[in-house]
Amino acid sequence: MSDSRKLGDDFQRHPLMPSKALLIYSADSYVGYCDVLYEHLTRISCEINVIEVVDDLREPRLSKAQREKWGVSFPEDSVRIVAERELPEWIVESGADFLFLGLPGRKVFYICNILHEFPNTNASMTVATGFPGLQYYMRFTGLFWRSFVDQLLFTDPHLFRLARKWLSLLPLPTANCVLLGSPRLKKVPPRSNACNRKYIVFFEQNEIPASSHGRFELARQLAVLADLHAERTLLIVARNSSGEASNHKTLENMRLAHILQEREGRTVEVFNGNWMTIADDIEFAVSISSTALLEASILQIPSFSIPVEEEPTSPFDAARFFQRLGFERQLGELAGSRPLKPVARAADFLAPLDINALPQVLTRRPKPRYPTRPYEIVLRGWCIALAKTLDRAFRFFNR
Repeated sequence: MSDSRKLGDDFQRHPLMPSKALLIYSADSYVGYCDVLYEHLTRISCEINVIEVVDDLREPRLSKAQREKWGVSFPEDSVRIVAERELPEWIVESGADFLFLGLPGRKVFYICNILHEFPNTNASMTVATGFPGLQYYMRFTGLFWRSFVDQLLFTDPHLFRLARKWLSLLPLPTANCVLLGSPRLKKVPPRSNACNRKYIVFFEQNEIPASSHGRFELARQLAVLADLHAERTLLIVARNSSGEASNHKTLENMRLAHILQEREGRTVEVFNGNWMTIADDIEFAVSISSTALLEASILQIPSFSIPVEEEPTSPFDAARFFQRLGFERQLGELAGSRPLKPVARAADFLAPLDINALPQVLTRRPKPRYPTRPYEIVLRGWCIALAKTLDRAFRFFNR
């Protein structure tokens, strides 16, 4: 951990604030949290280490374009690349008193269950994690996997309220829930009054639709949409480019730009940067199941979900959520001259970043953590089984 660094000596550290922090993220989904935490921790003169986790050291790391897309400001040379299998040892050896686990829920659950096996683990370490995006078909499983940390960060006010209710019922110590808001929405500037906006944007999801048939049908609809608005440019905002790391992967021949060219004979522009920098140039945005629809709506960009006739197979598919929230539009509804308006209910499910919540996140544990007892491991497993049952029931009744 020799590449750690102390910054921001002009701010006095509160006695309950951490003096040494370890921020961990995997691929692109969680790096926004790390960036917000890094910025605040430097202001309190905290020693900070940052780790990017990969399954294999031969895999690509977060690219420069991805750092710009997610608004990452911490230095690239401060990041150490660590293989996932070595992560528990790195956590223990860090000696950190604040740990952020920017990992998928299942991996957070695993680390929380094994840290007690290492005798050198800092018992006073505050452990935090957060949700990277929407939790629809996995709301209970995603919640319970993450519930055995100290601080659980939310972007979704609705899920935040649900979590506080359900976690209070579990027969175990669970996380303190904090509505931090979206790291992507650090600022919510007013929408400009521009009359001639250049783009119609489609937010691409690598795994949704999951089938080739669904992606072919989606490409056909995008071709129709481009024809309906020939005076504007159809712009595909990609999740990631070829060769870039992502928690959500796709085959190159299943990318929508490739399908549009091969099957529809159309060449479309693909944008792999931070789309918020061109927000004022977007007339309206469409997708199927992307948190970006909520982000764009908060920024007052009319944003809609277009239906594709396919039974959801991915647990990350939230198309039904957007339908029930009033986002779904048929192509014909997007073709008229009537002004389009953003869906107001987006604010019920995505909150802008609340910097004032950070001191609560970074507060040290009131007392050292005791070793996890065997019966607690069993009860945690029971909680996960219950969560999966609840999610299956929710999926059944919300087809």
